[in-house]
Amino acid sequence: MVILNTETSEQIARQFLAQQKPYKRKIQRYTHHHKATVESVFAQLCPTREADWIDGWLVDLIYSESGYSEPDCILSTPPGNVLGAGLWIITQRRSNKWHEFVVIRDDGIVGHYTIELSDNGDGSCESRWRLVFAAGNENGNLIIEAMPDHDSAFESVVLASLDHFLATGERLKLVD
Repeated sequence: MVILNTETSEQIARQFLAQQKPYKRKIQRYTHHHKATVESVFAQLCPTREADWIDGWLVDLIYSESGYSEPDCILSTPPGNVLGAGLWIITQRRSNKWHEFVVIRDDGIVGHYTIELSDNGDGSCESRWRLVFAAGNENGNLIIEAMPDHDSAFESVVLASLDHFLATGERLKLVD
């Protein structure tokens, strides 16, 4: 049996823990009822399709085999995007079950989003959103300190826009 020398990794871990976690983190959770099927909601959880229903959504695809959401799809959003500038990576998705992605924002925040869907059996569904924000620098710490535990703007922009689109087929006008 080989004895592994883990002194270096143990030293890194000890130093990190001794720093008292210098960068902040915030987790936001939302549960939302949609008057639409799981399939309808899941189809819209796509960076390309979000341009149809999020007013002010601007996207540049960097890598995608299909032009739509898929694992390892990479995209960027410019500073004028309603949700801000960043580099986005779709990490996992299981059709009609869950969607997961990471965004590295230009303001010093890294976001990890997980969306789980469940069918209510009556033509409606529930979505459960878990948004984890971590600061990557001191500016990110300031942003996270100012973040609410529950962001009503997220609900009124993203979730309300999605529901409006699913009900009417039209984008909810939010940006002038």
